[in-house]
Amino acid sequence: MILEAFHNPPPLDRARALAAFERQFNYPLGPGRSFRIEHGDDYARFYRAVGEARCFIAVENEHVLGVLAVAIRPLLLADGSVLRAAYIGDLKITPEARRGTALVRLARAAEAWARPRADVAFGVVMDGTPAVPAQYTGRAGIPSFTAVAAVEVLRFVCVVGRISNPSGGDGRTDWKSVLQPEEDVRDAYCRLSAGRYACPAGHPAERSLVAPAWLLLPDGSACGCLEDTRRAKRLVADGQEMVSAHLSCFAWRDLRSASTLVRAALARAAALGFPALFVAVPRRDAGTLEGALKEIEVIRAPATVYAHGLPGGDTDWNINSSEI
Repeated sequence: MILEAFHNPPPLDRARALAAFERQFNYPLGPGRSFRIEHGDDYARFYRAVGEARCFIAVENEHVLGVLAVAIRPLLLADGSVLRAAYIGDLKITPEARRGTALVRLARAAEAWARPRADVAFGVVMDGTPAVPAQYTGRAGIPSFTAVAAVEVLRFVCVVGRISNPSGGDGRTDWKSVLQPEEDVRDAYCRLSAGRYACPAGHPAERSLVAPAWLLLPDGSACGCLEDTRRAKRLVADGQEMVSAHLSCFAWRDLRSASTLVRAALARAAALGFPALFVAVPRRDAGTLEGALKEIEVIRAPATVYAHGLPGGDTDWNINSSEI
């Protein structure tokens, strides 16, 4: 078995081997539903869109046995300070290689690359995944990862229409009224995420087929970025692509502002032809947000944040569904 590392598109034969490898794995998406992932010929693009990235793969006889990807990104802490974090994703090992050394070698290679670049590490795992980090870390020299937060990935059905006026009047306004410069939305995201851990969106234009739309309510009370991941990662369910937009960089002051911003994103996504919109929120907020949008069909899929070097506790996390 050999280990390889790359951050640019791999050779075509390796890309094909990675595609065959990916088809073996499915992930839960709420009760009774699952999906698989296709990263395409440029496997690392998804992680480059998050930050400085490396993909590590274990190969034997030209067959991929395992993959582990890492991206270095800023992480906002609840007190407003910023740490460099290694975002861990896409850990997959074939069943026949799970009793061998593939996991340990991948983990050690990833740690050797990431440790000089990052202060802490974390990843997000969909609940229902058979093996979670607490089961295979903290031994054989692999740093220990523990559960630190619960999030919920919501998939709303898109509807064409207008949204309530953010000022609270009886008038109506459409999504164009909340389009704002990217810099303003990023600033609002940091401000509105105070008291939480938060992940500023990396480079949406790197992963999105549609031009990212940066959204901010006129009173600055909620923000987000409407994008997709179809240049870098596609989801497949029941043999068909599960086409969806994503609302990343999502933060809000109150429930009314949050639901108004989601309606704006749904209107824009529907106008672009997306049948659904993903958004991730802290689990404690999921039920109230769903209730505020009760006329819109939604699927809820729970997930857990696992981290190394960060405390657990009662602090919520703002996570981007486009980067899970």
